[in-house]
Amino acid sequence: MTSATDARVAAQQALSQVTGDSEIAALGEHRAVLALQIEDVALEHLELHLGHRLAEEAIRRYRDTHRSGMMAATERSFATLTQDAYAQLKSQPEGDGEALLAVDSEGTAKRVAELLKNTRFRLYLALRAAAYEQFVTKGICLPFFCDDIFETFDEEQTSAACRVMARISRTSQAIYPTHHRHVLDIAKTVCDAARIVHELEWMRQS
Repeated sequence: MTSATDARVAAQQALSQVTGDSEIAALGEHRAVLALQIEDVALEHLELHLGHRLAEEAIRRYRDTHRSGMMAATERSFATLTQDAYAQLKSQPEGDGEALLAVDSEGTAKRVAELLKNTRFRLYLALRAAAYEQFVTKGICLPFFCDDIFETFDEEQTSAACRVMARISRTSQAIYPTHHRHVLDIAKTVCDAARIVHELEWMRQS
């Protein structure tokens, strides 16, 4: 209360010192200048704030579009690799990021860590194939290279994996080195695209 009274007294004393019209005009001009400066700063802040919000929205839309394309491509490959046992993928917020969930034919959503090792390998292959397809759509056509990733697959799963590789080979080059003869036989049967087989010396000697 005392501080408020002191402030009021000080204000009254300052006001009483204003005696001339020139001083009043100068104070009025100074007040107008300050008002314009405040307005400029406010407009600049508003422009920056709106620009920041628009940039964030554009980034979010880009990520959603890119993620949607990536998710759809991964779903397609994963459904092929699992013979439609997992025909849907979805994500859910988790901490600062998102967790990928695989939905089985009964509608049960499973985290990646809850999948069998064999199924996880197929999911990783589906993710790699989907990411590669995204590169291809942007005109980046490097060879798609897998290093014996089919090692835990049975014959049906290997056939499905070969079909994914064959699909990739229609737009670019898919390379798969293996020391398993049955994989080569399955690939020759499944892949309808042109195949080039290179048998290395160490393969023939093993």
